[in-house]
Amino acid sequence: MQVKAYFSEIQNLLRRSAFIENVDVEYETKSKTVGIIHGTIGMVDGSTLQFLELISIKGDEITRPKYRFHFMDSADEMVFRYDNAPHHPEIATHPHHKHIRDEKKPKQSKEKELKEVLLEIDGMISR
Repeated sequence: MQVKAYFSEIQNLLRRSAFIENVDVEYETKSKTVGIIHGTIGMVDGSTLQFLELISIKGDEITRPKYRFHFMDSADEMVFRYDNAPHHPEIATHPHHKHIRDEKKPKQSKEKELKEVLLEIDGMISR
């Protein structure tokens, strides 16, 4: 797979997701195998997802050397954030972790991708 094919998959996912109301996303191709997707996705309930994915493709494997998925409710309060910033070495899944509203310590997490985060949000949206 190449970056352009991955970008196409993401564009199709965003178009066919009924809980998404608006999309402001930029796609940057750095090479055939490296790219960046970032932007804001607005949901039908007024919540938003701000995100960034730096992807690297080797064969059929996609890795994310850097990612951030920051989900906020309609009052712009954080609901959760997944990221892999290396600032929590005490977490067993370091650098991957999840911040959750009203919880002081981040939780363990695996590497996340936009598709997984959107599925999680879809389950939380009230329509």
